[in-house]
Parts: sequence; C-alpha cells; structure tokens
Amino acid sequence: MKNQSNILKSGIQKFIVLLKKIIQKIKFKIKLMDMDMKWRIMGGGCFSFPPSFYYTHTEEEIECIIKELREFLMYCKDEK
Repeated sequence: MKNQSNILKSGIQKFIVLLKKIIQKIKFKIKLMDMDMKWRIMGGGCFSFPPSFYYTHTEEEIECIIKELREFLMYCKDEK
C-alpha cells in the first residue's frame, strides 16, 4: 500500500511540474504577443522584425535569416 501511495505522489508531483512548465510557456507566449502588439501600435516598421523574433531566435539564427533576406533582396533587385 505504501509503495502505491509513493508512486501516486511521485506521479502527482511530475504532473504539477509539467503543468507549471506549460503555464510558464503560455505566459511567455502572451508576453510576446503583447510586446508585438505594442510594437505595431507604436509604428513598428515593415522593414524590421517584431520584438518576439529576437526572443525566439538565437543570434546565429538571426544572422543567418538576415543574410538570406539580403541575398534574396539583392536577387530581386538584379532581376529588374
């Protein structure tokens, strides 16, 4: 009987930890949406990335994306 109650307690504790992680992710997503909305209201330009972009990508990913975007724009410019 003690073994079953220990297993149950362990399962409940794992569930609570998982639930807390899910709640933290939801809060973070809401924070990012709020930041982006404020950025758009304040006149965030179409030639820059919203704040959430910098929170969800690493510096290496950002550099790679910007490099690819510049190459694409230069390709489009050369096509004209």
